[in-house]
Amino acid sequence: MGWIATTRNLAKGARSKGKRVYHKVFGPSHQQWQWVKDMLNILIKEQRLQMSLPRAKELQQYAEEIIFLAKKNSPYHDGLVESMLTSAEARRILYERMLPRYQDRHFHFSRVVNLWRYRQRDTTPLAILEYVDRPGETRPANPVGAARKQYVAMEFLQTRRGRRKHLAEVQRMLDSKREPPLDAAVLERCRFECTKYQGLPSPDVE
Repeated sequence: MGWIATTRNLAKGARSKGKRVYHKVFGPSHQQWQWVKDMLNILIKEQRLQMSLPRAKELQQYAEEIIFLAKKNSPYHDGLVESMLTSAEARRILYERMLPRYQDRHFHFSRVVNLWRYRQRDTTPLAILEYVDRPGETRPANPVGAARKQYVAMEFLQTRRGRRKHLAEVQRMLDSKREPPLDAAVLERCRFECTKYQGLPSPDVE
């Protein structure tokens, strides 16, 4: 449940009707809302947090939504972003560093990495919640935009697993009205490989 869905349930009186607004991973009910905002501000400033796996999965929804709302660039959505932030430093980092970084990325701004180990005192599974496309990230994120199409085409042509994985996406690129940002030789090889899976007569390739 993201920020907008939570505030909508609160406006409808979900708490007074006995409905659960938050998951119980946030601790006491009178601290839940403030905990979300505090942890979100720390995540924006640090770009990476280690916490329990259930909390990381829940906080990720808010981490994704605040970037999505900030990219809208309208007074209404800016007001929603302001209600989610508690410090001027986090606001500056969000608008000056993170929005230019995610200009071409429309979703999947963050990820949860399961550490596959447990906290000693209560055996809670641990995980890392971090923003992608930043220096020092755990592993490189998948590219987006034109770089994504080049990445998919190269994987499609290199291995059999890549052809099975990216066949549908390559076919969509080839059928699109817009010319993909690929070399003519790469496009011809992609068309040739696609005909093998479609059972169609292959074009003449030198």
